[in-house]
Amino acid sequence: MRAAVVLGVLGAVVLALLAPPVPAGSRHHAPPVPGAEAPAFRDARAAWLAGDEEAALPVLAALAQSGNPAAQVLLGLIDKSPELQGPWLTARSRSERIALLRVPGAGMSGTSWMRPAAAAGVALAALWVELWTVEAAPDIPLRFARLGEPRAARAAAIVLAKREWRGFGRLADDPDFPTALRSLAWIEWAETPEGAARAAAEAAALHPGDPQRAQLGLPLAGADLEDWLASRPEAAPLAELCRAECPGSVGACARAGFAALGGLSVLAVLGTPASALVDPDSFAASPAGRAAVMRRMQLNVGPRARANLLARTRETDACLADRLAQEFKRY
Repeated sequence: MRAAVVLGVLGAVVLALLAPPVPAGSRHHAPPVPGAEAPAFRDARAAWLAGDEEAALPVLAALAQSGNPAAQVLLGLIDKSPELQGPWLTARSRSERIALLRVPGAGMSGTSWMRPAAAAGVALAALWVELWTVEAAPDIPLRFARLGEPRAARAAAIVLAKREWRGFGRLADDPDFPTALRSLAWIEWAETPEGAARAAAEAAALHPGDPQRAQLGLPLAGADLEDWLASRPEAAPLAELCRAECPGSVGACARAGFAALGGLSVLAVLGTPASALVDPDSFAASPAGRAAVMRRMQLNVGPRARANLLARTRETDACLADRLAQEFKRY
């Protein structure tokens, strides 16, 4: 990206007129998923959030097989999200994992429970099934946001980016586009002087610790990053982990964790599997939510590279490094 051009025209733009829109998801409420009110589902969800997979997953599997859409959606998302799979599930055999997480009797690997949920008319399930196909429409991040699922909206935008889809420059004009990923649009805007000016203005108007600013060469001080990580909803899973596990070094823990995760594109997709099933704040504060953040850090590196990850993390925060080392042993 032509950062020099972007920054050179910054002074010609009125920053206040080009501030990012209201954060995606703040204006929409996730509708309930049928079956979420069932006592058995609520109990199993509570056990899963508490980190008791052995108590939760067999019950969720039985509920899914009985036709409970909420259980089907939750299992479908756990199946597709390795960071949501804890040590008990990871230790099961392949056939046992398939029996717990997928539709039984559907080929050697089974079928995602998201498909029958979508067929039953669950809009959230239908969007996930669409995203998992190459035919996903480019407005799918907006549709997730309008369904009250900001994490899924961010995940969908990142999936499109990995598919090298172009069009974020237009998509970002919609107020439901994820604020945390506006830099996807900057890349396209920077192809013209006018667009470069707009990108520079937006970057300069962001919180000084917003990681997106670094893409345009703007300074990103460690203290500012720590403040951003402590205040943004998309960073809540990491912030809650540090508050719970490293209360004496919360800021340094968050900064070290951000690096261990690999940056914004990974952080942005962490959080509740579905806002319609688990409140984002409740998930971030739960044992399952904290474990998911550390599991994602672990999954970022191979077994042989874990020592290096721990060493790099320790340089910034010894507490998080010690906690990660303990977590790695659980797997």
